[in-house]
Amino acid sequence: MAIARTVDRRLFFLMDRAHMKLSQRAEAELSRGANVSTAQAAVLVYLGYHDGCSLTELAEGTGRKNAAISGLVDRMIAAGLLERKKSYGDRRTRTVNLTDAGWAKREAVMDVFRDFNTSLAKGLSESDLDIVFKFFTRALENTQKSPKK
Repeated sequence: MAIARTVDRRLFFLMDRAHMKLSQRAEAELSRGANVSTAQAAVLVYLGYHDGCSLTELAEGTGRKNAAISGLVDRMIAAGLLERKKSYGDRRTRTVNLTDAGWAKREAVMDVFRDFNTSLAKGLSESDLDIVFKFFTRALENTQKSPKK
């Protein structure tokens, strides 16, 4: 018989609950502060660093599937936030770019994220934050490894 642990010591359970609450709060904050969804915010932030990338690069960079990113990009183009352009190097390839409205919306998103990060870090010292970053970096690395058989 396995020994029962208290709920707060089960890392995955605690992280799953935190992820759900953080996602809900981020969605609400982004909706209120920038009038975008978290998926749209991810695209805006990624393109701010990689403007003119391909759809495949955008999908990989935001952690979404190509089919999902294609529809999202189409909706954001219709909203005037993005545009597709022909690639300079290969006329068959099209890139995804922020419009002026997209850049402005990205700034609003970044403001929301700055405030959100500040509220998340309330009560934590720099040393505490270093530990949090170390933990999540290691957790991500550990999930990339093949499971033991």
